[in-house]
Amino acid sequence: MAARLLRLAALVLVVPFAGLLPAAAQSPSPRFWLAGRYDGNHVIVFFDAVKFKGTVPRTARSLAVPTTPGFLFQKELPASYIAQFTRKAGTEQFHTGDQYDLLLGDGRITTVTLTTVVAYISDDEDDDPSYVGALAKVYDATALVGPQGYYVLQRHDPGTAGRKAQPSSASATLLTASGSFASLFEEPVRFDLQMQIATLLTERVGAAATAEEQEQIRNLAPTLAVDAFRLADGELRYYARAEWRAEDRHGGPPILAIGAWIGPQPELKILALERITSPYGFLDELPQLLNVIDLGGGRTGIIANISEPGDSRLALWEYHDGADLGHMRIFQSLVTDE
Repeated sequence: MAARLLRLAALVLVVPFAGLLPAAAQSPSPRFWLAGRYDGNHVIVFFDAVKFKGTVPRTARSLAVPTTPGFLFQKELPASYIAQFTRKAGTEQFHTGDQYDLLLGDGRITTVTLTTVVAYISDDEDDDPSYVGALAKVYDATALVGPQGYYVLQRHDPGTAGRKAQPSSASATLLTASGSFASLFEEPVRFDLQMQIATLLTERVGAAATAEEQEQIRNLAPTLAVDAFRLADGELRYYARAEWRAEDRHGGPPILAIGAWIGPQPELKILALERITSPYGFLDELPQLLNVIDLGGGRTGIIANISEPGDSRLALWEYHDGADLGHMRIFQSLVTDE
């Protein structure tokens, strides 16, 4: 099994994920944080990774699990206790009552207010960090309506709240003509396009597969999932995941699998590939695209989940053509125990 996983990884460019790079190896970033729907009118956000080292007060109250996967097992903590962690250099200085802007997708921005100080407490802080954050009240009753539950939080700007995100000068003309913002399409990709993408990915894996693997997938149709999204400049892109699995094998790694970022013009073209990160099956073995957020200034943010043996990584990247997730700029990564 280990040898097969190594062969599968060879199908794509294998690099460490940016979330694993030392902070000094990454350029300074604007402050953006992942946020998830907590309930009908609250979101949850974690600002910084910390190590509590067994000092969490026994009186800490466990909170309900959010409706959005990836934000788990929160406890409400006294602000006075959390203050010792947020005073450190480079950490966000947040307090209940502070206002932030929530980027919802499709260029929508709404202002939220922090109401409750919370923390995620890791079972093993030597391997995975704990996090400090907050629940935030959303006052726009319609803001969280819809299938998307993953968002981006940024510091409050009185000039943008309640408006569409501002485009870069390079995309201003296109924006005026089409009203485009970086966003994830809710509509399914047309069947004929899905078939074209399946053919494209089949050709790619076939070229890298061993003779035995080519024979095994010869008469197998791939299981396919395709997401369409728009960049901040209005350009269309696709993210596709495909696996080839024998009909009599429902568990363990597939015969072959591949994830790909695809451009449509002038014809479908693979721009970058993603590697297998776990043997857990089609929904988990490749990175999942969860939302696409317009970060303003011509930046396209993508929120994705990566399952790895033992934990799960939810992260926010800045999308760039030609780069896999390991080479995209990362703004925040949250690791939780599985």
